[in-house]
Amino acid sequence: MTAKLTLRYEFSSDPNDDFGWLALAVETDRFTGRGGFWVQWQDVTEMAPKLDAYPFSSEHPFVEEWGHCDSDGSNYEVIVGISILPANKTGDLDVIVKIADHIDTRRQCQAVFRANYPDTANFASELRAVMGRQRHNAVLLGRNVS
Repeated sequence: MTAKLTLRYEFSSDPNDDFGWLALAVETDRFTGRGGFWVQWQDVTEMAPKLDAYPFSSEHPFVEEWGHCDSDGSNYEVIVGISILPANKTGDLDVIVKIADHIDTRRQCQAVFRANYPDTANFASELRAVMGRQRHNAVLLGRNVS
């Protein structure tokens, strides 16, 4: 079965507002989840070049996370997060997606699936198109981990 991560970014209607809604949906054979969080468009735009990195390493994986914390900076909680790191020596990658409800963070899911470098390159290309307002979403296709 195919697994996938779908990313959508909804820009603010206010041209002076840098924040928009980053929506993630993940589907694997064992878990399905969706959610989102308010994220600056610049952060999402900067993701695409990071996805072009080769190779990803265990010491320096691709990690993008957004969340919130208490006013003093403590108790940080990830609301949406994507991590990509090597799965094995043959070039497979593990994609780890974390999604929590932005109001009640006890409601959350974490899913893992396998992808490869051509998959992440295609996702980066689609992400550039989303941020250029040429596509509605970017999809990272992969396969389930048994």
